[in-house]
Amino acid sequence: MPSYFPARLYAELQLKSLTGRAYAVGCGRGSAAIEAVLNVIGARNRPVLIPANTCYAVLWSVLRAGAIPYLVDCDSRTGNINAETLEQSQIDQPAAVIPCHLYGLPASMREIVQWAHARGAFVIEDAALAVGAVVEGQPAGSWGDLSLFSFGTGKIIDCGNGGAALTDDPALAGAMRAALDALPAWSEHTDQLIAGWGELYWALHRHEAITPALAELYPRLFALYGETMAFKLPPDAWRGLPQALDDLPANLAHRAKIGTIYDAAFPAAIKIPRASGTVLWKYPLLIDPARRDAVLAELWADGIHEASCWYPSLQRMRAALVPDLPNPATPRADHWGAAVLNLPLITADEAARIAALVMNCLDAA
Repeated sequence: MPSYFPARLYAELQLKSLTGRAYAVGCGRGSAAIEAVLNVIGARNRPVLIPANTCYAVLWSVLRAGAIPYLVDCDSRTGNINAETLEQSQIDQPAAVIPCHLYGLPASMREIVQWAHARGAFVIEDAALAVGAVVEGQPAGSWGDLSLFSFGTGKIIDCGNGGAALTDDPALAGAMRAALDALPAWSEHTDQLIAGWGELYWALHRHEAITPALAELYPRLFALYGETMAFKLPPDAWRGLPQALDDLPANLAHRAKIGTIYDAAFPAAIKIPRASGTVLWKYPLLIDPARRDAVLAELWADGIHEASCWYPSLQRMRAALVPDLPNPATPRADHWGAAVLNLPLITADEAARIAALVMNCLDAA
């Protein structure tokens, strides 16, 4: 990157090259792009369809924009929503649809876009976990009327904070830049709030099934921590992103290499099929929900704290935050939320050790 070129603008050029989009607009985090675009398109008081097993930040961003979130069940094979599950939602004219490439696994964007546009719905492609993926022959981030990436902690490109909104519409790009630049500025207090909420949410979602009354806390927590969904970053916060984007091919190659070690270690019954072009955020397995948490506890006890069980079903949180809205069942998404075990992509030796621990736990059951 030339020394005279602002890091944010240079990263935006890189993202346009990566995706083939005409416009890229940096933002504080991916959720800020969701909230901003819903405001720009006038989604207030209108239905927005989101996966029932995606990140809570999608739900919170929809609510902060004043829109009405409807949960969509996922396809049992991919964990992602598709045209069939959208049709099952029975919402005929949503303001927007937010498909997510869950864990880097590509959603069926061609049919989702066709379904949405036939109903006048705007498509927000959530590629937060899929930077560098190829989806049905096109780069992830190139499908939505607006698409988004995230570069927050734990993402494929981890800069601690940051995201980007991408589009081919010049008017939308201009409106997004204005909306995002008008957000409150990041501060150290913002990061403290994000860290505190992350610890609370992790504990709440792991125990809400056993103690459903915990969900009653979500409205108060939304009021306390909702501001962490949307902010703008100072110029120096973008310094690391251009280099991280340059390093993306090596990053993805490493992830693929570690993925092959896991592929060889696990039986087909617990592996999730990966379409061509998939990138790995972490390595997801589908474990019997009756055993999943026990396996996770064993990994944590062995010091493998990067293992996780994201993403939980949003059913209880959505019901607590929007109690007057009908709450149709989403059994497949609920199952994925209870069954997914995400394994870290660190080193080859560590992957072999983790795989052995997982299989020992499962064989002992």
